[in-house]
Amino acid sequence: MTFAVDTENILTRDVAETRSSLVFTTSYTLELALKEHAAEYQGRCIVEFDYRPGGNGQLKLDFITKEIHAITLNGKATEEYHKGDFAIYLDKNHLRAGRNMLEITYTSVFDKTGSGFHKFHDPEDGDEYMHTDFEPYDAHCLFPCFDQPDIKASYQLTVTGPSKWTYIHNTRPEHTRTDGDEVTIAFKRTAIFSTYLFALVVGPYTKWEDRYNEIPLGIYCRKSLAKYMDADNIFAITREAMGTLETYFDYPYPYGKYDQVFVPEFNFGAMENVGCVTFSEHYVFRNKKLYSEHLDRANTITHEMVHMWFGDLVTMKWWNDLWLNESFADYLSYFAMSRGTLFSDALEHMFVRKEWAYQQDQYSTTHPVASSARDTIEAFSNLDGISYSKGASALRQLQYFIGDEAFRAAIGKYFKRFAEKNTTLDDFLSIMSETSGTDIIVWSRQWLETTGVNTLLSRIDNGRLRIEQQGSAENDLIRQHALEFTGYRQVGDKLVEHETQKIIIDGKTAEAQLKPDTAFVILNTHDHDYVKVFYSPDDLAIARKSLQTIEDPFARRLLWGSLWQMVRDNAFSPTEFIQMGIDIGMNEKDLSILNSHIIAKIKAIVSVYLTDDNRTIWMPRLNAMARERLALPENSEEEQIIWFGLLHETALLPDELDYLHALITGTESIASLEIDQEKRWNIIARLMAFGHSEAEPLFSREKELDKSDLGQKKAFMVEASRPQSTAKETCWQAFTEQSSHSTDYLRYGMKGFHWRTQKDLLAPYVDRFFEALEKVYTERDVHYSGAFGHALFPQWNQTLGMLEKIEKFLAEKGDNGSELPALLRKMLIEQADDLKRILPILERQQG
Repeated sequence: MTFAVDTENILTRDVAETRSSLVFTTSYTLELALKEHAAEYQGRCIVEFDYRPGGNGQLKLDFITKEIHAITLNGKATEEYHKGDFAIYLDKNHLRAGRNMLEITYTSVFDKTGSGFHKFHDPEDGDEYMHTDFEPYDAHCLFPCFDQPDIKASYQLTVTGPSKWTYIHNTRPEHTRTDGDEVTIAFKRTAIFSTYLFALVVGPYTKWEDRYNEIPLGIYCRKSLAKYMDADNIFAITREAMGTLETYFDYPYPYGKYDQVFVPEFNFGAMENVGCVTFSEHYVFRNKKLYSEHLDRANTITHEMVHMWFGDLVTMKWWNDLWLNESFADYLSYFAMSRGTLFSDALEHMFVRKEWAYQQDQYSTTHPVASSARDTIEAFSNLDGISYSKGASALRQLQYFIGDEAFRAAIGKYFKRFAEKNTTLDDFLSIMSETSGTDIIVWSRQWLETTGVNTLLSRIDNGRLRIEQQGSAENDLIRQHALEFTGYRQVGDKLVEHETQKIIIDGKTAEAQLKPDTAFVILNTHDHDYVKVFYSPDDLAIARKSLQTIEDPFARRLLWGSLWQMVRDNAFSPTEFIQMGIDIGMNEKDLSILNSHIIAKIKAIVSVYLTDDNRTIWMPRLNAMARERLALPENSEEEQIIWFGLLHETALLPDELDYLHALITGTESIASLEIDQEKRWNIIARLMAFGHSEAEPLFSREKELDKSDLGQKKAFMVEASRPQSTAKETCWQAFTEQSSHSTDYLRYGMKGFHWRTQKDLLAPYVDRFFEALEKVYTERDVHYSGAFGHALFPQWNQTLGMLEKIEKFLAEKGDNGSELPALLRKMLIEQADDLKRILPILERQQG
C-alpha cells in the first residue's frame, strides 16, 4: 500500500483522536544496551495493544531512530510497514482485531539538545551522563510508541550497561545481574501513565537517601557537583510538601518511590516524570543565593510533586487542557508551601510569578487558559505564562470565590474518580460544580475560556470607595472579581491599617462604604484576584510620601507591583519609578521586595525603558548608589548580593569598570561578599564587552582556573562578548551551522553576543538574524530554535525601523506570518508587541 508519511516531527490533535479510537490497553517492554563512550545505543521494544479496525488504512507508531534491524508482528517477521523520519506506519490489513504484539530491534543515536535521550560528557572527570526528557512529544526518540497523553500504558524496562553507572527509572529495580564490568537491571513494571512521563537517567551519580513514611526518597547529582549538594534541605522540603499534599488532597502519594535527579543541560526547570523527577542543575547552588532563590527552588520541588497527582495520576486528554496539569501545579505548590513552616510567605512570592502572566496576557499571541492545541508544536508553544501563572491565578480566584473547603473536597473527588485516566475541562467543571453547589461553568467562561487582563481604578468619594473596572485591551471583556481591599488612615506621615473588606465586582463599577478617616485604599490585598490595579495622581502622591510606613509587607509588595505595571503601560514615568525607588525603596526592610520589586525593576528599566540619553544619566547615579550601599558594614550577605547585582549591571564608565577589575583581582573587597566563580565570569564578560585593557589576561587565567563544564560555557559567553568582528563572526557561524556542541553550550554564547554598547559592530547581524530565522526554526529542534530566536533578537535596536522590519518580514510570509513555523511567528509577533509598548515610553521621555 501507499503510506501517508509525515514530513515534520508533529502529532496533530486530529490524528491523535483517531488513533485513540483504534488503540487500547497498551503496554511496553523495553530493553536497552548502553556502552561507555558510544554515540549510539541498542534497543528492543515490544509494544502490545488492543486494536479496533478503522482509520485510513494505516496505523502510525511514533519513532525516531537511526536504523531498524527487524520488526516482528504477532510472532512473524514482517516488512509490511514503512519507516519515515519520525514514525513507523503499519498496514492495518496486517493487524488483528483485538490483541497485537509488535517487536522492534533498532539502533539509535543519543541526543544533544537537552531533550529526547540526552548525553553529556563532564570535562572535569571524563564521566558520562544520560537523561530522558519527553514533554510534550519526545518519548518516541527513545522507543517506538503511541506518543500521546491519552494512550496510557505500563512499562517494563531492562537496561544493560557499565556496572559503574547508576540507573534510575520510574520504578525500583526488581532484578540485578552483574557480569564483570557490565550490569543488567530489570525494573519493576510501572503503573499506568502517559508516554511523556517515562524516565531513564544514567551515569555515575552520587546518591543521598531518606524516607517519607514508607516512601523511599532519593536525591542524585553528578559526582563533580556533589560537594555543592544541600541534600538535607531538599529532603526537608520534600517531606513537608508530601505531607501537606497527601493531607490536602485526601489521597496518598500514588507511586512506590520518589527520586529527584539533578541532570546536566536540562532545558526547563524540572520535569515531573513519575517517581523520577528531573531538575536543572541550576538548582544545585554553587554559590550563595538569596532567600527568594531558595524559595523558588522549593517551589519547583513542590510544583513537580503536585504533578504526581495533577498530571501523572490524572492526565489531560490532549494538550489543549495542559492547564489541568500546569495551572494546578503552579498554584497548589505556592499554596502548599504557605501551609508549611519552611516558606510560609510563599503566596507573597506568587505575586512575583504573576508578572509572567500579565506580560504574556497582553501580547496579541495570548490564548485562553483552556486553550486550543492543534498539534504538539502548539502544545509546546502553550508552555507559557498563561497555562502556568494565569491559570494558577484563576484557580486562586476560584478557591476564594467558592471557599477552601469546597475547593479541597472537589480535588479529592477528582482524584478518586479519574485515577489513571484522562480528563477534559468539562470533567473539572462538573466536579467543581457538583461539589461546591455553584455553577462553575459561568465562572469558566469568564476566566478559563477568554483572554486578557482587567484593570481596576479606585477613588474615595464622600466616605465611599468607588471602583472602575476597565476591560482588557484586546476584547474589552468585563469579568466578575472576588477580592479584598484594605483601607488606611493617615496618622502624620504614616499609613495605618484601618479596615479590610471582601467585595464582589460584577460590572464596570462597584462601591463600598468605608470607615471614617479612611484616606488610602489598596485593592486586591492578599492577591486573590488576577487583575492590574492602577493608582490616581493623588494616591501616587500619598504613596511617594508614606508607602514605606505600611506595616504589611504583602501590601507594600502589591503597591510596588502596581507601579511596575503602570510603567509598562506608560501610565507612570520610568524615571519617576527609579527616583521613587531611590528615595524610599532603598529603605525597604523586606529584602525579597527590595530585590524583586525595586532593584530588579530598576535594572529592567535601565535595560529597556530608558532612552540612551537617560541611560547615561541614570546608570552612573545608580552605580554610585550601589557602591555606597555596599560600603555599609551592617549589611547582611544577602543585601550585599542584591547591591552587587545593581553595581555590576550599571558599570559603564572607566572608573566603574576599574572597580570591577579591582574586585576580581582582590585589590578591592566588599565586606560580607564573596566574589565567587559566577561573579568572576560575569565581571570578565562585562569587562570584555566594554574593551577593558585587563579583560584578556583575566580571561586567559580564568579559563585555566575553571575547567568545569559551566566554566567552558561561561568562557564561550565571554568569547561572544568580545567587541571584535572576527569573534562575532566565529560565534555567529556556531549559532547558524550544525555544531558538535550541545544546545546548552551554544545558549551561553548567545547570552553574550548582544551588547547595547556594541551597536555599530552588531548592526550587520540584524539582517543576518532575519535571514537565518526560517532555516533555524525549520531544521532545528524547538529548544534550540527558541533559544536562537529570543537570545539573538537584537533587543538593543529599539527603533521604529526595527518594528517595521518585523512587520514587513511577517507580511511577506502570508497573513501576518501564517506561512512561518508557528513558534517563529509567535516570537516575532511578541517582539513587535514589545516594541509597540516600548517606543511610546521612549518617545514620552524625549518630549
